[in-house]
Amino acid sequence: MKKLFIYSMMLMATLSIFSCKDDDISESANRDKLFRPAFRTDNNTGKGSTDPYNCAITDLNTAHLYWYTVDDAVAYEIKWAIQNYVANGEQAWIDTEAGVDGKELAGHVVVTDPKQFDLVIKHLSYQTDYRFAIRALHSYDPNNDSWKTDPKNSDWYGYGNGREWADYFEMQTGARYDVPFVIQTLNITKTSMVVRLDRNISKYSDDEKKIFRDHFNFVDDDQNVLKIDYLTFTASKSTPTATTNPTYLHFDIPESAWVNDVAEFTIDGLSENSVYNIDAWDSSIEVKVDACYNSVMKSTKGTPGAPILIKHVPTAKDTIGTGENMNIYDISSYNSMKLDNIISNYNSDVTVAENQVFYLEGGKTYHFTANPNIYKGMTLRTNPEDVAQGKRAKVYLGGMTKTGANVNTCNFMLGRQPNAGENSTITLDIDSIRFMDLDFDVPMATNYGHAQEGTGNAVGNYFMNMYSNGMGINVTLLEWNNCTFQGLIRGFFRIQGSNDFYIHNLKMIDCSHYNSGFYDNNGGGYNYIHADHKGKPKSNILENVEISGNVFYDSPKGSLITDSGRNLNWDASVRWNLNIHHNTFVNFMTRSTKAAWMNTRYIPGGSEASIHDNIWINTKDADDVNRAMNALGWDARNIQGGDGSGKVVFNIYNNWTTNDPYLKGGQPFNNNAFNATSNSPGKWQKTWKDELDTYYPAGLDELKVHCDPELKATDLMVSPNPQHFVGAKPSHLDHHTDKGIDGLYYQQTEKVLNSAIYKSGAGAPRLRNGKK
Repeated sequence: MKKLFIYSMMLMATLSIFSCKDDDISESANRDKLFRPAFRTDNNTGKGSTDPYNCAITDLNTAHLYWYTVDDAVAYEIKWAIQNYVANGEQAWIDTEAGVDGKELAGHVVVTDPKQFDLVIKHLSYQTDYRFAIRALHSYDPNNDSWKTDPKNSDWYGYGNGREWADYFEMQTGARYDVPFVIQTLNITKTSMVVRLDRNISKYSDDEKKIFRDHFNFVDDDQNVLKIDYLTFTASKSTPTATTNPTYLHFDIPESAWVNDVAEFTIDGLSENSVYNIDAWDSSIEVKVDACYNSVMKSTKGTPGAPILIKHVPTAKDTIGTGENMNIYDISSYNSMKLDNIISNYNSDVTVAENQVFYLEGGKTYHFTANPNIYKGMTLRTNPEDVAQGKRAKVYLGGMTKTGANVNTCNFMLGRQPNAGENSTITLDIDSIRFMDLDFDVPMATNYGHAQEGTGNAVGNYFMNMYSNGMGINVTLLEWNNCTFQGLIRGFFRIQGSNDFYIHNLKMIDCSHYNSGFYDNNGGGYNYIHADHKGKPKSNILENVEISGNVFYDSPKGSLITDSGRNLNWDASVRWNLNIHHNTFVNFMTRSTKAAWMNTRYIPGGSEASIHDNIWINTKDADDVNRAMNALGWDARNIQGGDGSGKVVFNIYNNWTTNDPYLKGGQPFNNNAFNATSNSPGKWQKTWKDELDTYYPAGLDELKVHCDPELKATDLMVSPNPQHFVGAKPSHLDHHTDKGIDGLYYQQTEKVLNSAIYKSGAGAPRLRNGKK
């Protein structure tokens, strides 16, 4: 209702003396310009999604547009484009129509009947976000272009950027029906690969066969052998300069090529380090988006060169936005170098192989301004020679400027959005992405406390996010190693989107998190590892997870790992392997009564979790009376799918806490303690009583976090208590330390060195040996 009210006020202010009927906007004859039309949506009708004249997507990929007509208009010009090309507003639309950077409109039409108020656009790409724009024309002549610049044409509706929600219109097409996977690739080299096509569907289930038979053609009476006429093999738009083999740009497949319904082709003459799109087609299906089978995108191999040192050259001015929304900022005081173009160019540079290592100079500051896409394996790290001298590079993820009251932030984007005409269901193969020996920060980041104080809004930033309409990903390794993180308010790493995603190895080693969160009063947001596999039971980013040697200090940002409560019957291929050890958690998520340390309510059968040698500490000053000291353990409720066993190995042992007043039953968790018999790993101890050695290999007693009775947090550590006291109302300093966490380390007293918790070897190693 708030949006409708605001929109109505804008509409009334624009109309002034003009009148408006339900689907007709009247103009005075002497107005300099025609009034601007608008597409009908719930934002401007208030009639809800049941309104038969609301714009909508029908039949998965058909857009039905309705608009308010305008008196004195002779025609309407309508165009549409994929969202990521034009989301930045008017200049982005202009650039896309002009073909800048290879972009292009998805469609354009002139409706010549001035009384027509709807348009049906069929055969759009599946599972794709589109934006639509419309203007009323004062004149139109199909034989010349003078009408395009008629000064009395209306302004465009639909050119708004992301913050101007009332000035743009966007719809997402539906996901395509299930498609048989007929394409495989083998023996990929630097300049060639083998493409294998399998046209027989006998191996699929009956339900899958029915779907295929409803949508595809067959060459046999039993409808088991698909009709595949030709193959296309083209350079991806991500590496447009790559060399292709002209024979296979469009290759008609002879029947003699099929042996037992399989055909193989060796495609050579390719460029190193380049990405190619591979499609198989049925020429008898006229609609292009329905004529292809599964699309595949594969890269040729290359040999990574020597590490590239990015010499520090300060960027004095920074530009944010485009066209009328462009702002130029003086950032010379930060003495920082912008990295956006270097990483962007690397993604598409065929002369630089995947897994290139980039060195940053220690003791220098670098930054990103816009969200940098990463869809090619790479390592970003401080020059090891500088690290050996105690110098590390800083990297700012925005947070250096403001537009109005809003801090300009950014985050890495894993993967990318599809280009025009590109199949959105293609999976991007990405090898290893590593961040090492870097200090990440967002200097001006504002949190929920700022919002309550009236000094800013809680910024919605992460370290890494994904596009909701992005392509699928298949990542070999994603790793953070020996990095520090500050200023990340909403979350750390979030996966999302409607396509499948796979991360085979996920590692966070020897990192420190502090001065981050809180996005809302409960410290919620999108968690550290936000593994939301919504609707994708085959997806898996938790195949092999190692989180070790890290320090999490008073950072209220949700769970360490969450499945977002998605009730999925996991595919038989899915297992989780969680290895979380030698970490120290000080006041982990004490602000919330709902966010558990681990929140994985639906675990695939056959998974393993090894949780050992960690320390949890909940502590505060006695005078910090308003600080909440909530702490939840592991919310685990169901085991389903996976190997179908209904069982998980919980290898939990040698975890510790200090003897502070905030324990419950000797445990650092108010609820969901590991040994609890409800909604925790201990839930199944009676069910599995005859197999305890298998599924609780360290024993039931080790489910309990050990408490050192001789030590409080302040006995064990120097300065573990939060620096700022919590007041009656939220403050931006509630979870902030001005001192950083270099001063957070073990006291080197005889009492500590002889203590059970010290001798256990648990906790982050970096804290054990005193100040360095």
